[in-house]
Formats: sequence, C-alpha cells, structure tokens
Amino acid sequence: MSFATRQRAALCDLMTELGADAPTKCEGWRVADLAAHLWIREHRPAALPGMGLARFAAKTAELQEQALAEKGFRALVEDLRRPGWVMRPLDSIVGANEFFIHHEDVLRANGRSQTLTAPEQRQLWRTARVFAYRAQLAWKGRLVLEPTGLPTAALGKGDRPIHLLGLPSELLLLLTGREADVEAIGEPKVVEAFLGSVGRL
Repeated sequence: MSFATRQRAALCDLMTELGADAPTKCEGWRVADLAAHLWIREHRPAALPGMGLARFAAKTAELQEQALAEKGFRALVEDLRRPGWVMRPLDSIVGANEFFIHHEDVLRANGRSQTLTAPEQRQLWRTARVFAYRAQLAWKGRLVLEPTGLPTAALGKGDRPIHLLGLPSELLLLLTGREADVEAIGEPKVVEAFLGSVGRL
C-alpha cells in the first residue's frame, strides 16, 4: 500500500470516527467542510482554480457547499476512499501530500498524532523542498533547511539567513502555513518576515 493510499484511508477512518462537526486546523472549517473540499478537488475540475486564485474562490466555495448539501457527509467520505478521476493519475504524488497535510489538520485539532517511517519522511522531504523554494522566492532571503536525518539544503542568498530545523513532515507543515514542530533560527524580525511570506495550502 502506498503512502498516499495509507494517508487517504487513515483520514477517511478518522473523519468517520470523529463526525462531521469535529474541528480541524483549517480556519473556519469543520470535518464536513474539509471532506467536501477534498471531494470537489477530485470530482469537480471547475473548483480547482479557486484553490489557488482568490478571484475564483467564491465559485469553489459554492461548489463545496453544494457537494456537502447534495451528497451528505458520509457519502463524501466513502467516495474519498478511492481517488477521484480528476486526480487519479497523480494520486501517488499529489494525493500523498494533500492527504497527509489534511490528515494532520484533523489529527492536531483533536489532540492526536501519527508517526511516520523514514521512507515516508524522505518522500515528504521532496515536497517540502518544493514549498521551500516557493517560499524563498517570495521572501527573497537565504533559507537553510536542516531536515532531521537528511542533508542540509540551502536556498537563496543574503547575510541574514534563517535556519529551519525539524522532521521533513514538520517542515512541510510549516511551509504550507501551519503550526509545526520546527526550530527557526535567525534574527527575530527576519524570521517573522519569512513566516509572513509562507502561503497556506
């Protein structure tokens, strides 16, 4: 079973256990809202632009509310147990990251956690580097990532660097705009400016 498949199954099990009204770390969303978000991502191509561009966000929100009203929470979760046709060809890559991150959004909002294997951490490190590159381009300073158990990666230039130390999974969460167990070393104002440039996934 792939990492993507395991995270998908674990998140669906967790959402079923906790119920539609349980909290998440996604601001303003309960578990039902997150389930609808994940479902339209995989079944409604018209929703995808609004997940990255603010001018289309209202349409995406409308499709999300519509999906929840028409299908209901339980049916959405059952559908999510199998990749939807839109994302199926990319599930092993895109799905792994999406479902890991949102699995953590639900786990952490409900006082729970998971433990990942070393190969799973290495898989997430590849994605964390992509998000680090994006964040560094927006911030334009020097960023040094020191993932636990893996080689250091340095991005950008400058004499006021920020060092980020932590597990690849935690680095990925931080770089997608979430609270994470990451040590950020640098001048306080520089660290604050960098964190402000990190976009939420």
